[in-house]
Amino acid sequence: MKQTMRLAAALAAGTTVCGWSSAALADNFFESLWDKTTFNGLLRTDVAYSTTPKQNPYNQQNVPFATQEVARQAYLPPALSGSLVDNALTLLHLPSLGLGQALNLNWTVPIPGFSDTIRRADEIPPEDATFHHLTQRFQGEMDVKFTDGLRLNARLRALWDPEVYELFDARDVAGIRDGISSAGGDRYADVGKANLYEAKGRNGRNLNPLEVAGRNYMIDLPTLILEWKQNNYALRLGNQQIAWGQAIFFRTFDVANGLDYRRHLILDRAIEEYEDERVAKLALRGTMQLTDSILVDAFVGKFQPDVLPNPNTPYNVIPSQFYRPLDNYFTGGYDKKLDFGIRFKADYGDYALQAIAVSRYNPLGTFRWAEGGTPKGLYGGLLGSVVETAYMAKLPNCGASYNPSTCRMYGSFEEAISHTPFSIGPGGVYNDLEWYSTAASVRLNAVEMVNAAINEFPALQDIYAYPVENTEQLSALLNTFFMAAGDSIRGNVQRDYHRESVFGIGGTYVTAVDDPDSFFDSIILNLEVQYTPERVFTARTLSRDFLKTDEYIITAVAEKWHRWSADFPAAYLVAQYMHRSESDLVGLHLSGYGGNVGDTDPKLANGIANANYLVFAGFQPTPNRKFIFEWAFLYDVKGGLLFQPNVRWNPGNGVSFDLFYNFVDGRLHGDGTDTLHRAIDFADEITLRFTYTL
Repeated sequence: MKQTMRLAAALAAGTTVCGWSSAALADNFFESLWDKTTFNGLLRTDVAYSTTPKQNPYNQQNVPFATQEVARQAYLPPALSGSLVDNALTLLHLPSLGLGQALNLNWTVPIPGFSDTIRRADEIPPEDATFHHLTQRFQGEMDVKFTDGLRLNARLRALWDPEVYELFDARDVAGIRDGISSAGGDRYADVGKANLYEAKGRNGRNLNPLEVAGRNYMIDLPTLILEWKQNNYALRLGNQQIAWGQAIFFRTFDVANGLDYRRHLILDRAIEEYEDERVAKLALRGTMQLTDSILVDAFVGKFQPDVLPNPNTPYNVIPSQFYRPLDNYFTGGYDKKLDFGIRFKADYGDYALQAIAVSRYNPLGTFRWAEGGTPKGLYGGLLGSVVETAYMAKLPNCGASYNPSTCRMYGSFEEAISHTPFSIGPGGVYNDLEWYSTAASVRLNAVEMVNAAINEFPALQDIYAYPVENTEQLSALLNTFFMAAGDSIRGNVQRDYHRESVFGIGGTYVTAVDDPDSFFDSIILNLEVQYTPERVFTARTLSRDFLKTDEYIITAVAEKWHRWSADFPAAYLVAQYMHRSESDLVGLHLSGYGGNVGDTDPKLANGIANANYLVFAGFQPTPNRKFIFEWAFLYDVKGGLLFQPNVRWNPGNGVSFDLFYNFVDGRLHGDGTDTLHRAIDFADEITLRFTYTL
């Protein structure tokens, strides 16, 4: 019995000691881990004040011709002109004369008594925005070093917009023609107040997996990686940016990540080189230093698309007369697709060579007409009633003998129009002049895109639409349908993505002259060439037959650190040139260039041969580094200019101020129809940024 008690006491004592030891070990472990953890963060306020009376023409309140009265005349649809006679003969049991095709009058017969003038601003008053941008930001970063070779890095970003500008609210027009319908997919950005931050697919799911967003706030983890390093090897697993290119404005080798345009479009501080715009992706990245001079860098990651601004937000660049594009990222299975690529870089003294090969889904994607899914009838009084009555007078269920002049495919006009790319309701396109401007603003051909919709959606022919040959016929068609609809019609498009193979090769040379103080000493010259076979682009017709063509991009960069005097720190200077054979900097095909905006004499997009851009940028600190003077020019040789001067003040104690001005001119010379900058010509603004580093 005593032996048993002694054994129990010994076991209890041992257990207590072990418990103390385990607790002590745990405490020591976490204390050691805490000592190896670093935190940093910042608070930032950005405010951009408009310096011009120009307003964003892509938003509901400032569409071209909104405040002007535009005349409209209704014309007899070609298919309807013959079908009225054919239907009457059929009802009398007499043979049809086929007049629906024989009397192809091509929108040349005006309907007496059906004309009017329209002023969009009577339904949607103009906006006079004073501020373009105001955000409050918190950004925090944590780095945990588990061992010499293993660490965890996480960065949290949180933004809130207090909304000091008047944003369009679709509920304000809810009483006009039953308002803006939410049929046909998740319309989160179209049916309420303008949505600044949410980004969803057509099924309502968030495009970015590590992001929580509301209408005026967003919280995300742009970085969440576990990194392992040993000798010449490194692996990074998690949400990350893969920045293979460092050029300002240009992205020749920087093809691993898409861009997020929601916060400040491309108008942030240019020297930051897309730091805040790249869309992070869940990826595994590995680097290997093969020799002292050869580096191999490869990745495989989940495809993430570009994130576009929502309708009626300050930097929106998609006409709000269209619904926000229905994004097929989830419904098309693109969320399960992988991008992968490899880069080789070799340094040999003053020379360096690099090459990339990437298989990816193009993050911009392509856009095409989509079914609207909105079963609404016509609100255009007598004209609308005549069209609906004529439609119902056509014979139903004609089968193989279907003819759009005498037969109908659907049980009602409402059902038929729901199968077209157009929806009835306020806030759409109100007249033909507005249509031409809308098409040209997004690099589309106004005539060809209507014909593509008619040819690819039989329901349009079923409700009397008929292809046109010129702008006169198109104006007649458009104004007839607008009047029958009760003033305006909205468009519907969808977004898809396509795999492409991107190849690149580049070389670097560092100059050397006898005089080390010479300006021509130590200039870094870099040449990068990208080639993508059969790249897929949005057609200027919005057709489902996308444009597919080979593209090459050539970028030349010269950069240098130069000290002008012993009193001043070295200045950074960079000059860049880019030539693009098929697309602009955004990725839109050049065949859609050439249309004019806001002109009563419409000019259709007929394309340009290539695009060429020049950049000159740099910064110069003052002797005490309290001030840094920065500048960036982006010049389109067709006549567009973005100039951004910036003054950065560092008074100390973790505080800094940036004051920069964005001057944008899409018509520096020429008529502006062929320039990249025309799309943001409204965005002249002065921006103040306050940053406090925690």
